[in-house]
Amino acid sequence: MENITFEQLPQAVSMLIEKVGLLMDRVEEVLGKAPQRNGKGHNLLSLNEVAALLGKSASTIYSMTSDKRIPYHKRGNKLYFFEDEIIVWIEQGGTSGVTNESEINRRLEELRNGKKHKPSTFQTDNI
Repeated sequence: MENITFEQLPQAVSMLIEKVGLLMDRVEEVLGKAPQRNGKGHNLLSLNEVAALLGKSASTIYSMTSDKRIPYHKRGNKLYFFEDEIIVWIEQGGTSGVTNESEINRRLEELRNGKKHKPSTFQTDNI
């Protein structure tokens, strides 16, 4: 095993997390615990399968879920993705599902209200 420098540590940890996730998925698959379909007929994808499908890293997919930029479902501490929802999301250009103007305006207003502004400078009048 090669020595890892401090600068390489974040990348190494990300790689380890991704590999552990792949191993967990494989173990669940071998043990028959990984559900492949739910009652609605949606094909379930793991985080690593979505990352492979989109050509992104697992950490990028985590970031996209925390920003709600990609459709996902969460049970406990595990993320699940439905293949058909991901395909529709890709077809929509990777948007978060905003389809009409009123929804766009509502989300824009949420962003505006949530944005923190620097305090304005005090103006002093000449006395």
